Amino acid sequence: MYLSILVRQLIYWIFTTNIPSVSRRVSFFMGFNESESTPEAQFGPAMLFGLWCDQIRWPRAQKHLRTMTILCAHELALQDSNRLINNPELRIKMKTLTIHKLQTLLHPQKLIQVFKDLAPFMWQILHTFCASLNNHRRRQAAEIAVPVDDLGEDDPMPDVGSEDEEDWADDPNLESGEVDPDSVLSHWLQEYAGFARNPVFLIRNLQVILLCLSMLVFVRNCATNVLPLILGLFLKVSGTSTRVIQMLSNVGVCVSGDTIKQLKERVSEDTINLAVELITSRRVFFTIFDNINIFLRKSQQRLSNTNNMINATNCTIIGIDGVEPFTPTDLTEKLALRGNRARAKPADILPTPEDDEIIGSLRSFVALIAEMIVVYCPGNGLWHEHKEIAAGVTKMMPLDRPLPPEKTDGRPFGLFDVNEGLKKGVVKVLQSVQERSTLSQKIWSSISRIFVGNWLTSNNLRAARRDWTDDINAMERLEYADELSAPWHFALQATHMIMRTHYGQAVEDPASLAAHKGLLNRKWDVNKPNYVVAKSLIRHSLIAHILHCGVTTGWTLMLQDIQVIALVISNDFPTATAARKAQFTGDDWMAHSIYFIRDSLFFMLFEKAVSFGDAGQLIRVLKYWGLAFRGVGQHNYAHECTEVLVCWRYELTDKLRSALERSWFVNRFGKPGRFIPSDLYLEQLNFWIKRVYIASGAGVTVQYIIRKGSACVEAFRDISHLVANFFGDLDCARRSKEVKFYQDIEALISEMQHRKFNVINAKGHFVPAPPPKKTTKKAVTDDSPCSAIADIFVKGAEEWNGKFEEFIRTTTYDKELGYPLPTSMDKGSNTIPETGTAFDNTNNSLTFNSYADLHGDESESGTMGIGALGGGDEFYGVE
Repeated sequence: MYLSILVRQLIYWIFTTNIPSVSRRVSFFMGFNESESTPEAQFGPAMLFGLWCDQIRWPRAQKHLRTMTILCAHELALQDSNRLINNPELRIKMKTLTIHKLQTLLHPQKLIQVFKDLAPFMWQILHTFCASLNNHRRRQAAEIAVPVDDLGEDDPMPDVGSEDEEDWADDPNLESGEVDPDSVLSHWLQEYAGFARNPVFLIRNLQVILLCLSMLVFVRNCATNVLPLILGLFLKVSGTSTRVIQMLSNVGVCVSGDTIKQLKERVSEDTINLAVELITSRRVFFTIFDNINIFLRKSQQRLSNTNNMINATNCTIIGIDGVEPFTPTDLTEKLALRGNRARAKPADILPTPEDDEIIGSLRSFVALIAEMIVVYCPGNGLWHEHKEIAAGVTKMMPLDRPLPPEKTDGRPFGLFDVNEGLKKGVVKVLQSVQERSTLSQKIWSSISRIFVGNWLTSNNLRAARRDWTDDINAMERLEYADELSAPWHFALQATHMIMRTHYGQAVEDPASLAAHKGLLNRKWDVNKPNYVVAKSLIRHSLIAHILHCGVTTGWTLMLQDIQVIALVISNDFPTATAARKAQFTGDDWMAHSIYFIRDSLFFMLFEKAVSFGDAGQLIRVLKYWGLAFRGVGQHNYAHECTEVLVCWRYELTDKLRSALERSWFVNRFGKPGRFIPSDLYLEQLNFWIKRVYIASGAGVTVQYIIRKGSACVEAFRDISHLVANFFGDLDCARRSKEVKFYQDIEALISEMQHRKFNVINAKGHFVPAPPPKKTTKKAVTDDSPCSAIADIFVKGAEEWNGKFEEFIRTTTYDKELGYPLPTSMDKGSNTIPETGTAFDNTNNSLTFNSYADLHGDESESGTMGIGALGGGDEFYGVE
């Protein structure tokens, strides 16, 4: 004031002087001190700006200050925008795009950090818009900090704002899932107290920081397309219509529909390249393929045209770990073993006493029964140490050769315009795979190649090899091909077998599945059954049988009690001896229950073996199913069980046997108990191709599916999962939403108690077999009624009597003569009484067209062992 220096001059001199002491103080003033407690002390210019705003008295000066502030903000925003559009990480070129790059970009912290670093000014402004507290959230944050229960009577509530202001909350219909504490998104719960959703990922009304910045820079420069490109693909594969995508593209949310088509084609090309990379490496792999049938505009069929269907073949390449690479020497050793099955004996396909001991009353069945008691017993939640009991029961299951829980490297190979349902179709598929692999025929046929499919695929491949055995080279003779039938189709046939054997007659046999279906009011059509409803009925009925046999409501059990109960049930019920004794005393109801429990436990054991990748247990079950399939007339899979058992014993090297066993299983998540059959994995891909990622209208052509809709399916599933998690849509367990079946089990047990099932030495429960159809005019000499209850294992052994030698004779390779000429084997008679349903047709298996048929618990955090054979997970809905 003495020198009459203006404040403007003083400030200008302070920020322009070269005096070291003053410049040092200015740098401290302009710096950011995070350790201070108030924003004013942390950043001096903010305090100065606030004081300026408080001291302004003239509207014209206020206008000039606002103008300067806008100019500064404009300059900062322009700098942010320039940095964003010039950053190469945010610019994706279609020609160089890879699936790995998409997955890397979708890591939440990476993309967020890039935008925060490049546009700090705009990020903070948008963050202020969406993350500022309103009165409702301020009150929620205060309640979290000081719970109401902790306040005394004289303690006032925290000052959270006036009560007369509008108190609005988030949408009460918003679905809130439990957040995984280990998730990368869980930290926001502490950072944004009072918010029901993460402000950074809040996609309601498209008001997200990340999305807003992405829209702004995409509108300014379409080359900055990282998020619009990913969102466009996500919206398209999720079923969004073309008009919606066009509208979102106009506002900068996603790219255009034409760009998405190019992106789908590019992803398909990269997927095939990844599969080719696996094929051309030294890793062992197997190829699994199956027919995929798609009706073309079936609703438009008219009298003048016939059904038009795409009959193509979908293919996937899957890596095998733990096996040394194949060499030409291994192929020579395998070819030298051909014909060794001539030494096979009938005992090779029959269960041994060791198998009966491991599976029967001592180990496997006991563990399965104990597991059902622990999981489904009423009142189990009140047991002391329930988790410890469940863990102890899990350890009871014997394991033979389980695979380590490693994530399977599956790489879809796309569609081939070939129908593999015929012998020449299978040969054409093998040739097409070799051509797409970029390997020459000589290299391709120089080592063993594993091909997995269902029974028809394996049978056609064996028949083609037999017909081409005298061709010019190893490629044409198919010497390199090792066929293998995968487990899920065995399970599908086993479900059909159980329904055919135990469906029965509802009126005369209350122990039949038909009676249980009517009691539970299941509405599905017995002439058009599908896999999930059949498996559900079998599982519910089995649980009710087990609980009725040994558990009383209200019991508090310990692990030792459960083990004793399970051992008693295993000894007294699922045995042929107990069933024959019950039939001898005149109790067909008891015998039927025993046979049903035994057959269903074998199915559960097969599912358990698959879920843990245990080939040893799986092969044991195939010995029993080789008899059971034969007993009910499903001769194709009876022969396939025998083919596997004989080939495993006599015609495989140790390395090839190990590789084939690993080819049965796929583990998408790399977790214990989460293995599924490899053919079920392919059926899931077929489902997504046909039902989800299919084109619309006239776009459904085999060329479109090959180029844009088959190889990329697994990549689409991963991208959809990553995008959903990226924007905070976490994986939630669907089990709490499934239909509860406690009432079903309770109704079944009540009916069993009322009808006095499973009572030893009961009499007067005879179930007569329906009269056979009159196919001849031959007089019937024996009019005595016959029981409808039969042991399919015994029937199967009787049917195999004398047929095993014929099987060996017609399938054995001779080093001098080659393969024998094809003959029609006697498939035997059908010894099971007919039920008047679709189950009587042994060639018509269950349908599997829905999501529930093919998928179980698909989330990575799913319960261990669920969904090993598909068929949904409604029977696991216990809380």
